[in-house]
Amino acid sequence: MAKTIQAWAAYGPKIELGSPMKKDELIENIIAATNQSKGSVLAVLAELDVQIEAGLKAGRIVQLPNGTHYQPIGKKDGTVNIKVRVNPDLDKQVNAGFRGTWANSGYFNISEAEIIAIWNAEHPDDPIPVSD
Repeated sequence: MAKTIQAWAAYGPKIELGSPMKKDELIENIIAATNQSKGSVLAVLAELDVQIEAGLKAGRIVQLPNGTHYQPIGKKDGTVNIKVRVNPDLDKQVNAGFRGTWANSGYFNISEAEIIAIWNAEHPDDPIPVSD
């Protein structure tokens, strides 16, 4: 028997990722926007990494001026994960002007019962049980 997660994976809306913005493109965009040299942009980004690392290693939350922040999260085995919260305005701006491509966009706001029904119609030999 199939599981509900299989139906969501097959039919749920998801973003079709475009080609990644590689570091060279990012650096060139920053150079064009700020009129700084490649060396100075690379130096600032490298130092930003050093300062974020130093703050996190000291057990501190590191807040950037744009609203993004990094937080060390201790795990029970003694290791540390890093939680990143991006600037909330970035979420709003991306949502307001998103130009990427969606797969299965016809299924926005679909209910679990509807997704199961679609799966079961297309996979009669491997249905997802429906609870009443």
